[in-house]
Formats: sequence, structure tokens, C-alpha cells
Amino acid sequence: MNLDLESCPKLRNVDPIPVTVQGRQAIWLKDPLQLADKMVYIQRQGLSVLALLDGKHSLRDIQEQLTRQSGQLVFLDQIGAILQSLEEALLLDGSRFRQVFQQKVIDYRKQSSRPPSHAGVSYSSDPEKLKQELNECFLRNGGPGLPDFFSGTERPKGLVAPHIDVRAGGGCFAQAYHALATGQPSDIYIILGTGHAGVERFFTACSLDFETPLGMVHTDRDFVNALSDELGRDAAEEEILHGTEHVIEFQLIFLQHVMSERHSFSIVPILCSFPHYILDQDQTELPDRLAFDQFCHAIREVCDRTSKSVCFIASADLAHIGPRYGDNFVPHRGTISDVLEKDLESLGYLQKIDVQGFVRSIVREDDSRRICGFPPITTMFHCMNAKQGELLSLDFAKVDDRNSFVSFTSMIFY
Repeated sequence: MNLDLESCPKLRNVDPIPVTVQGRQAIWLKDPLQLADKMVYIQRQGLSVLALLDGKHSLRDIQEQLTRQSGQLVFLDQIGAILQSLEEALLLDGSRFRQVFQQKVIDYRKQSSRPPSHAGVSYSSDPEKLKQELNECFLRNGGPGLPDFFSGTERPKGLVAPHIDVRAGGGCFAQAYHALATGQPSDIYIILGTGHAGVERFFTACSLDFETPLGMVHTDRDFVNALSDELGRDAAEEEILHGTEHVIEFQLIFLQHVMSERHSFSIVPILCSFPHYILDQDQTELPDRLAFDQFCHAIREVCDRTSKSVCFIASADLAHIGPRYGDNFVPHRGTISDVLEKDLESLGYLQKIDVQGFVRSIVREDDSRRICGFPPITTMFHCMNAKQGELLSLDFAKVDDRNSFVSFTSMIFY
């Protein structure tokens, strides 16, 4: 590839996964969009190059910094070899990636619906077996039992439910959907989920209906179109990110389970991804914060104009702790206890409808707990009009043999 010394290469959002290749430790750069067949493995010494591929450092800057760090001259062809591999795998932001990405969006929208991506993996693909699995989440020891459907007088304004694997967090899912189904139902459920692959413009809706083993869930295209009009751009311009993302799908199977044949509803699926610091009070006039505020304002405007009732669902996990997530220690029982205590403190602000207190609790520690549900939770609070909240459940699940774990919660708001 042409090595322009003044070019500023930028690595796309990728999933770095530790692997062993021919007996040597390496990092597999997994593309969440799966745009190319080529797989890229980077030796650990190459990570210092990746850290500088932020679109702000020129090739000359990268060479100078790497030379300074290593104490010996780093040649351009060494950097170029890494960039070449990334470029061929479409992992660098640029014209070639944009062209392939845009074509994939066109092809994605030709589908009649968004097929399930995790059926048969995280939950059963057989409808009857899935219904049994979901019932067990409610009826197992410590579960909430089946709800007395729509017996409550209030209609929930918002819900927080986990998006961890259903088999790991089923009880917490059940607590959330028991509370939701006990209240009065809504016509539209706006589901805000963490975009784990990153979303360039922070938010992307989806225009397709969602298919699950329990049937089809219809996306409210009128709402999505109105949202696009309000924003002055396509609200679903990055919707292919929904293709392999599980966070909306997991909510749908529970939503279908409690609503099926009881109440007709549609959804507005939206992925959210932005850094926690843009909601710091010092960032209110910066472009990223203004983009966040514009999107939330657009959601509120469309909600105000529709004649349909609306409920928000934040598909959100909390802390991610342990070697799997970059920590250099193995968590123990005390670690888990400390993290859950901090989670409770943060969730206490949400119970009081104090979203700024919640934000401060995350910003204060520079998101050291890696709260991946921060974007959907804070977005929901900037869009819904709730007056009180209730903590239903707080739990955790270990995710590997080194005690790495994820915490998650269920909350409801009226």
C-alpha cells in the first residue's frame, strides 16, 4: 500500500480476542461486521502500533513514537506490513471500507426481516422448547413466578434488563419482565441496546422486522421514519450492526413470551454506543455531547407526537471484571462483593431518577467497572419521563475459568 507519511490511519471498532497461533500468543482482531473473510492476527508487540491508529497520528508520528518507545529505529515497512493486513481485511476506516459497508447496508435492507442470530446458541431455536426455557426462568427456585398479567394500574415508563446470555441471566430477565407484564402494556417498546461493535454516530435504529423462534416482531417504521425526519438524516444508516448484535434479540423473546396473544405491540430497535465522558457536565457544548442531545431530543419529539403509548427498555449489563476484560488480577469473592456494592450505589441514583448522579458515579472512577450498559441506560433516562424507580434484582455471572465476571440488574420505572 502507498505509505503517505502525512496520512492518519484509523482502526475500526474491532473485538480483540487473545488466541494462540502456532504456539505463540497473539491477538485476533475480530470484525463485528464480518465484512471480509481474511482473519488478522497481531503479535503482542504489534499492539503498540494499533494503539496509535486513532485517526489523529500521522504515519510519521507513529514511526517517531514507536522508535522512541523501543529505543531503536522502527522502519516504515514494518508499520506498512501491519497496515496492509488491516487494509486487506477492511479493518481500516477509509474509502475501500466505506464502499463495502454501503453495499452491505443496501443488501441488508433487501431482507424481508432480520433473522435471529443467537437462536440455537444462547437459547433454543425450537419454539416449544424455548417457551419451556423461558417459563423456567420465571418458575425456578428464587424466580418471581408467572405474572398476574396487566393487573397493575400503572403503565411502566421504562425497564432495565440484562443482555448477558439468557442461560446465565435468565432469573434477572424474569424479574424484569414479571414487573413489566404486571403493569399496563404499551403500544411501542423502544429498545435501546449496547452496540458492542461501536456505532459511529452513537445511535442507529433498524428498519427491519425482527424474527425469533416465537414469531415476527414488527418494527414501527412510521416511528423510525419520523425519527429520521426529526434528525435530518437516516436514523438507521448503520443498521447492519443489528445483524449479529444480540442485545435487542434477547429482549424480544421475553417480550414475546409475556405479550404473545395478550397484547399487540411494535418495537423501535436502537443500538447505542458512546464514551461515558461525553455526559460529564464539562462536555455540554462539545460536538459529541450535542450529537447525543440532538438524538434524545428527536426521540422525545416523536414520542410526544405519536398517539401510541411508549415504554423504553434498556438492554444493559453492568460491570465487566477480570482477565477476560483486561484486568491483571483474578477476581475473588471479595472482588465480587466490592463491585456489587459499587453497582448498588450507582443504581441508587437511578432509583431516585437522578441520572446525573449515576453519570458522576461512573465518570468519577473513569468507568473502571466497564459499565457496558451505560449508553442505553443514560439514553433512556434522557428520553423517558419517569418519576420513580424500583430495583428488582442485581446479580452476576462468571464467564471463564479465571473468575472473570459480569454483573447485571433489572429495574422498572413509572
